[in-house]
Amino acid sequence: MDREHTGADEYVRVDRAVGSDRAGMRMQDALPGLFQMLLPSRKSCRKAIDRGRVLLNGHRASTGVRVREGDCVALLTAPVTPVPPGPGAPKRLHMVRTGQTDWVLVWKPAGLATSGAGRLTLANVLAYRALHGSGEEREKLAPSRPDGMTAPHPVHRLDRATSGWVCTSLTLQAANSLGQAFAEQRVRKRYLALASGRIDHGGSELELDGKSCRTRWAALGSGSLPVHEEATLLEVTPETGRTHQIRRHLALSGHPLVGEDRYAAPGVDPDLAPRFSGHGLFLCAIGLTIPAGTHGPAADVLGEVPRKFKRIRWTAPLLDKNGLY
Repeated sequence: MDREHTGADEYVRVDRAVGSDRAGMRMQDALPGLFQMLLPSRKSCRKAIDRGRVLLNGHRASTGVRVREGDCVALLTAPVTPVPPGPGAPKRLHMVRTGQTDWVLVWKPAGLATSGAGRLTLANVLAYRALHGSGEEREKLAPSRPDGMTAPHPVHRLDRATSGWVCTSLTLQAANSLGQAFAEQRVRKRYLALASGRIDHGGSELELDGKSCRTRWAALGSGSLPVHEEATLLEVTPETGRTHQIRRHLALSGHPLVGEDRYAAPGVDPDLAPRFSGHGLFLCAIGLTIPAGTHGPAADVLGEVPRKFKRIRWTAPLLDKNGLY
């Protein structure tokens, strides 16, 4: 994938060659997947074509034109103008970047959406700090070589209520390589969770939304907790990445997370379920292991346990014993 400036300074052009697998397709069918990180859906592809941002061999493409093997499809990407995040944005973001790799691991605080509409998202905060942050922030969020990525791009998502590491790409090449590693389940994710009740080592392979899912957990110990009477500290490893997978699997096992406000044990109305409130959801993406690839060398990070976990008297020795305190 090559990147070059067009005659119009407001656009950056990203080129892809059509392979044999797309030869003969109409542009509306060939475009999805060519620029996965920049055009993640068929709807976004259609909008790009309608707005004249897709070129075929240097000419504006239509939805019905057919492509041939070796044709050059270009996408004109407009620069992002991030807006100030406003009140509620974290004053400082903890970021880890290894050498000159074009990706960075960012600690997302609980209560902040990873991406989506609105200014108060991790994606917008990073885009804004990449241009207007401190010298250290701008340095950590600067790609070694721009290649069409208009702003830092989170490669995966964490729930708004979940704190922890988010892998963020700074170039399109890194985004594609890292996205493939996540899709192929080569990234190891470690979560710290507090589940209601007493629960032993185990896991769940219950399907969610008709899709296969696998979650494993190890019980680090149990103790008393108001409202729930008892709770268990868990280290959780999701082996797939479905929406709210950990939350749903634990709830379906009869042990919803402490602080859960959406999912309850089978047969229990979530609105009537007992809830340990005032501290948010007790779920944290504490560790992330990224394999080596075209994006760069492997990385392994372990974050600091959120204070709400440490404030529970009996969890402190368990965290210390397991090297998490």
